[in-house]
Amino acid sequence: MRIALLGPGDFRAMPWRNGLGTTIEMAREDDPAGAMLWRVSTADVVEAGAFSLFPGIDRILTLIEGPGFDLDFSDHGRVAPVQPLRPVQFSGDWTTRAEAVRGPSRDLNVMTMRGKASAMVHIHRDASSTAALGDRSLFLCLAGHPILTVADAACPLEPGRIAVVSGAAGSAGALSAEGTVIQIDVTFSSDPVRPTSNGP
Repeated sequence: MRIALLGPGDFRAMPWRNGLGTTIEMAREDDPAGAMLWRVSTADVVEAGAFSLFPGIDRILTLIEGPGFDLDFSDHGRVAPVQPLRPVQFSGDWTTRAEAVRGPSRDLNVMTMRGKASAMVHIHRDASSTAALGDRSLFLCLAGHPILTVADAACPLEPGRIAVVSGAAGSAGALSAEGTVIQIDVTFSSDPVRPTSNGP
């Protein structure tokens, strides 16, 4: 079991595929060919506009700051409004637009390669909790100073930092009550190789 604690110095800024904004990549893991297996990132939404297409990718978006916006998936429906800390799942193949932007907002994006990995997102708010861990489990602290405990290892969390737990699938992770944390559990369809990029 390993816990890696990542902060702003480990993150990477990169332009959106459509050139309309910037993503802050917090952690990711690639396959041997360099294709993304999963990625966790944040992005600022300040005006209406199209999302980049990611064919073959499943996405989960969670509003973490700001008044929010609507998501229009064209023929696949609409989420209006996107609620704070309420994850929205959709396909990267879909035509997607942010609309009715109510002010500068920030979202957390989880992407997984369909058929190779999947993810679930859980929100922990101001209450002690215990949850089973995935093949990779990531804990992003939004507020407070909670403590993550896995087996005998205790990891203090700070706002804006993310802990990546590897090698503990099926084990329990415990969080103290002093904050707001987003837990992301990634499950692989088969055993992955050693990560080839920043992250775990």
